[in-house]
Amino acid sequence: MNPQLLFCHFPFGKDCEAIREYVATHQYDGVEWGLDSWRVMVARGRRQQMLDRLRRAASLCSLHAPYTDLEIGHRDAEYADAAVRVLQGYIDAAADMGAHHLNLHVGSFAPEPEELSWETLVRNLATLMNYAARRRTAVTVENLRHGPTSDPDTLAALLRHTGAPVTFDLGHAHGSAWVQGGRGSVADFLKSIPTPILAGHLYFTERDDSHFAPTAVDDIAAALDGLWEAGCDFWVLELHTRETLEQTRRIVDQYLEGWGGSPSKKP
Repeated sequence: MNPQLLFCHFPFGKDCEAIREYVATHQYDGVEWGLDSWRVMVARGRRQQMLDRLRRAASLCSLHAPYTDLEIGHRDAEYADAAVRVLQGYIDAAADMGAHHLNLHVGSFAPEPEELSWETLVRNLATLMNYAARRRTAVTVENLRHGPTSDPDTLAALLRHTGAPVTFDLGHAHGSAWVQGGRGSVADFLKSIPTPILAGHLYFTERDDSHFAPTAVDDIAAALDGLWEAGCDFWVLELHTRETLEQTRRIVDQYLEGWGGSPSKKP
């Protein structure tokens, strides 16, 4: 059985009709909506209109929570508490839409150690997970290219303390200092995750905030094997342009087709 394939809406901006047509034409299962630059409205009526637009574009979806101005692990408790309250609203949106999950960044943009509180991060992540469970949806934590979740040991400690499931980002792992410094591979990073991996972000690597497509199946095959071994069948192609999205889709399709009898594990 093949994984569910989704793509991030970024190449299409906010054109929900174009996204709906692309889902159908290219045989995707759904869309991940990145909400950092497209915030959910507070006014009830307009909020419902927005969620209805997204729902019409794709029946299956995941949501990526805003992160540039939200940090649940901030040392300033008042700021961290405010971030929790805002993110609870995004959990509500995920629940109302029947989204697969809401994905979070923590420690975005590699804040200095004195800007973060480990205890606050653990407490607030647990609070959001409990809130999501009451709303019958899920919250995932994503590994980032910089900051605390870019290191497998630090990320694993956070996950063990909270039990949080993960969205594993292949490109962030590949671009991290841990992988680039030769301490291990993307597949090794993935194997260090101690909690369920609910989703994968698929592309080759991130440099200067840009996502680069794989050029060959070998670029990501071992990582895709790892996702399968971890039981992750929700794959989001997270690219910023149609060209890189379609290149990544070609590589993923080759992987799923077995690419010429390769020993790589297939569904």
